[in-house]
Amino acid sequence: MPEVAITYCVPCRYQQKALQDADAILKQFGQRITDLRLVPGDHGVYDVRLDGDLIFSLDKAERFPEASDLIEGIRSRLPAPRV
Repeated sequence: MPEVAITYCVPCRYQQKALQDADAILKQFGQRITDLRLVPGDHGVYDVRLDGDLIFSLDKAERFPEASDLIEGIRSRLPAPRV
């Protein structure tokens, strides 16, 4: 099953945003992912990856993600749930 990683800038104090996004992801996909990691970083980083593939980058988007951005990005890459 897939793994989500949120890399956030510690000196920029992005930890609270990372926790909020992690909570939204777990509420939506808690049974469909194996791991959700918060990865401390620096230099203004805020990246969200699914199995190493970039879902969202603060640097590229020049804004923070909305929870809906992350949920849609993850949903589009996850296999359909079994019925």
